Amino acid sequence: MSHLPFTILAYFLNSVSVTTNKLLLNKAIPDPFLYIFYVSVFSLIILPAIIFIPTPTPQAFLAVSLSTILWTMGAYFMYRALKLGQMSRVIPVIGTLISLILLFAAVKTVTISQTQTLAVTILIFGMIAITVFDWTGKFKRLEAVFEVISAVFFAISYIFLRQAYTLGNFLTILVWGRVVLVPLVLYIFLAPILRKRIIGNQFNIRLIFFGGQLAGGASELLLTFSISLANPALVNSLQGVQYVFLLIFGKPLGEKYSKLQLLSKILGIILIGTGLYLLAAAG
Repeated sequence: MSHLPFTILAYFLNSVSVTTNKLLLNKAIPDPFLYIFYVSVFSLIILPAIIFIPTPTPQAFLAVSLSTILWTMGAYFMYRALKLGQMSRVIPVIGTLISLILLFAAVKTVTISQTQTLAVTILIFGMIAITVFDWTGKFKRLEAVFEVISAVFFAISYIFLRQAYTLGNFLTILVWGRVVLVPLVLYIFLAPILRKRIIGNQFNIRLIFFGGQLAGGASELLLTFSISLANPALVNSLQGVQYVFLLIFGKPLGEKYSKLQLLSKILGIILIGTGLYLLAAAG
């Protein structure tokens, strides 16, 4: 089964989530701590299914637990970076770094073919071309540090996730991977200072954020399924498709581009299309 349709749909849903948050929150990034809390709670929705699925092997449980912990830490530092920089720069930079790290790991371990390596490289250049003119605004050194840390955590989490899927079936890994979040959520509820930060948050911010998480959660589920089918480097390299959707969604929001910016984005779309073709041809 090809991962391509699931991955493309995942990035489409993620672009919907990003656009919704940008439109409703007007770039007001919530407390990174709150982001992690709500993502963790949202992830636990599927936990009751644990009584209907088999128990994973200790190796698989360890791998998926490490993946969940690392992904959560990556998300935290991503939002720390967003507090300092602009979304139009932070997200593409982290996405590009993740793709480069995963490509290096895949080539080093010889887990993808030469054609797939070429396709991933072209997709990365396409991602850069379509976003490079959006990397604007005042740049802080600490933002770069957070972006690098976030990308490293995300990339390693995807590698562990792929390893977990080689040791167990999709549903078992998906559900049991959430168990490690239970202590985190309970700790937040039991610690008075942390609980106050959650309760004190404005309800409308929580509601808007939760709505964005519905689309984002569906996207993450599809990406997880895609990683169960293919190497993380192949899956993550398609992130450029998300920026194509964001380019389309940006028109109704009144976003305008110069001729040079538009040319760069068209070049990015061509490169992404070429990369997709090579991935499909490589099977």
